[in-house]
Amino acid sequence: MFNFAMTPLGNLFFGLTLIVFASLLLIKNERRDLPLYVLLFASLGVIFYASDLITLFVGWEIMSWSSYFIIAKSARIETLQKYIIFNLAAGFALLGAIVLIVAFAGTTLYGEIDFGKVPEALHVPITLLLFVTIAIKSGIMPFHYWVVDTYEESDHIFSAILSAIISKAGIFLFIVIFSQIIGYRYLHGSLFDVLAWLGVITSIAATFKAISQEEFKRLLAYSSIAQIGYIVTVLALLEGSGIEAGLYHTIIHTLVKLLLFVNIASIIYITGKTKFSQLGNLLYDYPILFVLLLIGIIALAGMPPLGGFNSKFLIYTALLEEKKALLLVAVMFSSASAFLYCYKLIYGIYLGQASGDKEGYRELPVGFYIPQFIAAIILVVLGILPSLGIVPLNPILDSLGFEVSSYGSLFELHTAFASFNGGVLMGLFGVVFALILWLVTSVKSKAVMARDRYDISYCGETPDPQNNLHYGYGIGEELRRISFIGVILANSTAAYWEHISKLSSDSSLMLKKLYSLGTQYVGLFVLLFFTILLFLGVR
Repeated sequence: MFNFAMTPLGNLFFGLTLIVFASLLLIKNERRDLPLYVLLFASLGVIFYASDLITLFVGWEIMSWSSYFIIAKSARIETLQKYIIFNLAAGFALLGAIVLIVAFAGTTLYGEIDFGKVPEALHVPITLLLFVTIAIKSGIMPFHYWVVDTYEESDHIFSAILSAIISKAGIFLFIVIFSQIIGYRYLHGSLFDVLAWLGVITSIAATFKAISQEEFKRLLAYSSIAQIGYIVTVLALLEGSGIEAGLYHTIIHTLVKLLLFVNIASIIYITGKTKFSQLGNLLYDYPILFVLLLIGIIALAGMPPLGGFNSKFLIYTALLEEKKALLLVAVMFSSASAFLYCYKLIYGIYLGQASGDKEGYRELPVGFYIPQFIAAIILVVLGILPSLGIVPLNPILDSLGFEVSSYGSLFELHTAFASFNGGVLMGLFGVVFALILWLVTSVKSKAVMARDRYDISYCGETPDPQNNLHYGYGIGEELRRISFIGVILANSTAAYWEHISKLSSDSSLMLKKLYSLGTQYVGLFVLLFFTILLFLGVR
């Protein structure tokens, strides 16, 4: 009944899953339910190695339900309701698409499905159902409503799994369904143009939402939504360069979010605090955590010389190759704006003025460092050897019928428009960093250490306890003055989904009343129903 096959695409995603789970198991957690984690890990393996649609759907459902029971250990009931409703909708949409495909193709096996047998009138409905499934699981706006609260309220370590791996299930489904099963020749390009713009709008809106957050994990949740938006945008190009760029960014995003979520989990474990306004000035107490976070945000921002620059480079050139100038400008704008929340993340925790005493801080277990070191080392290595990331991607491109990328050396990354040498970049940045460090340490500063967070007498202001002067806390607030950013920050999809919720609730109450009617009223309804049937039959 169930069919499996090892594929280059499945190997990539399962390899990333293995890295994340293996590294996180080293962190002790009293609330962790190991059987549920094993079930979740197995379900991901089922999804990534399935070779028929029924196996894929079974794995998808087990993944959703096992995640739900893990989230339920720490999340509020409202958050669980959001999760279950949206993920049920994703499951039903996927099942609907599968039923329509199998009904006409006559088989569930990937290799035997001939999508040409499906009536053309059903191509768009099937594509839309799959869009809904992918958008919900990946958190594409406006279907992201469940993501932020779920990431925030989940166990701090499980949040890393949600962002690093679970969010990639939608990306995997996109490539398998549209590239391998349906085939690009049957797809409507206009629908994917809309999806590409939906991805870039998601990245822009989520970026500015991230900047405005006070909670660490909410910032990282919006950051994850923004990064997935980039991946969806380039995948929607329906070209080999887009697949390559999207998969490379998938690798980088997995590693970055593993590093950042575990880093934040470390800070929460040590301090018991979750807000920027509660922390600051932790650099000298936890320099290793600071350096690890710095590596993560450099990669997240797509700056050289780390691996994040490679995937952003491929994304930009893929958009150039397809002559998508407006999309390119929008992606670059979103990517540049991400510097603000990256800076907020590191300044608000490690560099800003301390917002409280450090009594009661706990010692961090060694297990928290291991996942961060693993991710950081890989990001640095990919920065030096950028084409090393292309090695697992070429077999995937070949299996999907696209031209593979060529490279003369692992140090070089080539596209049709440009190329660079990662070793040279890393060496250059190393020299510049060493010079700046020497300059900073050799020049004596006359700066005076502030006595406390209200000691800003040289600024010409008179502070009071009601005003939070922690810059890491307030950063981004001034952006509300910019009209379109103010609109993004002032609005939310919450009102829309709450309205849908109210309509659903009202409809449920109406059905409940119909089901709870007395026997005599039920008889009247039955009599009325058959009277209408009789009337229609006579006519």
